[in-house]
Amino acid sequence: MKILHATAEYFPYIKMGGLSDMLSSFSKEQAKKHEVGVCLPLIAGIRGNPQFTGRTFPAISPKLAAIGEKPVTKILSESRFLEANYGHVKLYFFESPIFSELQSIYQNSDEHFRFAVYAYAVFSLSIELNVDIFHAHDWHTALSCTLHKVSPFGKPTIFTIHNLAYQGDHPIWMTGFLREEPFGLFPEAYLQDNKVNYMKAGLSSATQITTVSPGYRNETLFEPNGFGLSYLLRRRESDYHGVINGIDREEWNPKKDPNIFQSFDSESHIKGKLGNKSGLYQEIGRPLIDTNRPLVGIIGRLTFQKGYANFINAFKERFHLPHFYIFLGAGDEDLQNELFHLSHTDQNRIFFYKGYSEEFARKVEAASDFFLMPSLFEPCGLNQLYSHAYGAIPIVSRVGGLRDTVSESPIDGEQTGIVFEPNDVSSLGYALERANTLFHDKDKFHNTRKRIMKLDWSWEKRVVEYESIYEIAVMRKE
Repeated sequence: MKILHATAEYFPYIKMGGLSDMLSSFSKEQAKKHEVGVCLPLIAGIRGNPQFTGRTFPAISPKLAAIGEKPVTKILSESRFLEANYGHVKLYFFESPIFSELQSIYQNSDEHFRFAVYAYAVFSLSIELNVDIFHAHDWHTALSCTLHKVSPFGKPTIFTIHNLAYQGDHPIWMTGFLREEPFGLFPEAYLQDNKVNYMKAGLSSATQITTVSPGYRNETLFEPNGFGLSYLLRRRESDYHGVINGIDREEWNPKKDPNIFQSFDSESHIKGKLGNKSGLYQEIGRPLIDTNRPLVGIIGRLTFQKGYANFINAFKERFHLPHFYIFLGAGDEDLQNELFHLSHTDQNRIFFYKGYSEEFARKVEAASDFFLMPSLFEPCGLNQLYSHAYGAIPIVSRVGGLRDTVSESPIDGEQTGIVFEPNDVSSLGYALERANTLFHDKDKFHNTRKRIMKLDWSWEKRVVEYESIYEIAVMRKE
């Protein structure tokens, strides 16, 4: 099967969130059985060193015969795709004047225009490559599904929701170009609450819809978790599937990870975790912290969704607990300032690292006894899966993909983490108490850690689930 993905980010070249890691590991696993390509923008702030093949492709396929001197067609005529190899995956970097000077892929002016042009370009490339399946990810590429639906050359399409909270909605007056060539789209395809909504365009047009966990799929069928689009998802309920994300176990493997202080596996986790904890305390300038205290790692963007305000309140309420917290993240300034204050005044309790570092994140996972995710909603989450692989017992709220992947089962030998109720400071605080109890029950603690390190969150089974969805899409399109 010939598959083309379209995305705004892809590890290691552009990484802002979980979409980047998810699609990178997913496409690599798919490419073991299928011919897989991935489209992504080429920006000035790109990381890594793409291995370009020298092949190029137009941003407007000759098959589409797009003509005229409208702003979009002019930009597309000045743009092209550069092919690169990433293992067995073919990458198609969109080289265009509207992306070439950007240092970051998001929060740029005119992004409604940039991503609409990009959506047309990836639609065009999928026609040029004559793919069997076109798979778009999140609102940035959603319009491409609408173009496939209305085009006589259209392919079967899959649209994956990674986070329904971000929908690419804009005032109508900003998007008049969507009625012009080469788009020629009717407003009914993308209007929602008197705004242009790219996410709605994808949901209403794609042959099949997926999201990144069964739990989140069910939550988004109803408000407020549908963020205004639950009516549309219920209308398309039979075409809407939840598939849990996987991880690349070769990439996220503490036995092979060159970034951590000491390699280990499920058989050597006691010594390995202790060595990584000691090394991390040295690196952050807290060498006197007792390694016999529980270490709780926290990594994430400081946004409302992630529930970190609740963590701060629980931290203060349960100050008697012996936990030491290492927090890696950036975002909301009020949260940053509060965490800076706590990190300065309570140096024996918490350390805050502003920003993001892939290497430091891996060190935190490798060193932590527990990993906290207090999300108010979470489509899937990847850090709890990384934590399982690195022997950091997840402490998570009972939402979306966290609920699907972490269980605080009372049955001996089945617990894979600690679970609490979302947006409930008392429940979160009690979960931290239970973590302390578990940590000091050494037999149970070490058995739990050994168990979670053996869990299989690889992509192999999930690729099969997507193959079934692709087959449905092909039959529906025919």
